[in-house]
Amino acid sequence: MKSYYIINSYINSKFISSSNPFYSKDDAQHAKEILDNNDSIYNVIFKCIHAEKDKKGKKDKMKLYRYAKGYLLLPHKSNPYYGMERLNKGDWCDDVQGWFYDKTEYDNLIDLGYTLKDKFKIDYSNYNINSLEIYFYNKSFILSPNRDYKYYGQKNLIGGTWCEKQKGWFFTSIKKYNKFIKLGAIDHDTDTFME
Repeated sequence: MKSYYIINSYINSKFISSSNPFYSKDDAQHAKEILDNNDSIYNVIFKCIHAEKDKKGKKDKMKLYRYAKGYLLLPHKSNPYYGMERLNKGDWCDDVQGWFYDKTEYDNLIDLGYTLKDKFKIDYSNYNINSLEIYFYNKSFILSPNRDYKYYGQKNLIGGTWCEKQKGWFFTSIKKYNKFIKLGAIDHDTDTFME
């Protein structure tokens, strides 16, 4: 298969979009020049290649799992995209070494040839939950790390979404709240949440 180019756009170093493929570098460069006229947007061209086949002629297959409120796509460490910040509309998660996709991306992932496996089993022992603070916020709760926490600022973590304003992951499930409490999350104000 032929390689192609995409343009990723960032505002204040935060990813905002990815272009459709360009099959010539000149076309991608021309589109990037148009986009670069906006001072607040930073655009990067990526050359994309299709995954290599192994010695037996099999494509390096990634595994797709149900995960939290979406899906997790796990590559092999030898995959050329391993660790890339974004893959299509998926966000890289260091904790699980794969990309998290919103549940609305299911059809796109299946169309790309991925087969859905079982639900991904979370190993909570990797998260040092007892070092995280948990507190009520906006009819839900926040799981808040210290700045030196290894996953600090990661967009998605064990079913929560990073909330920059609160410097922690936002969760809505009382089951998750109870799970984190059992795992030792620090709750300074239990009565407030339970009211």
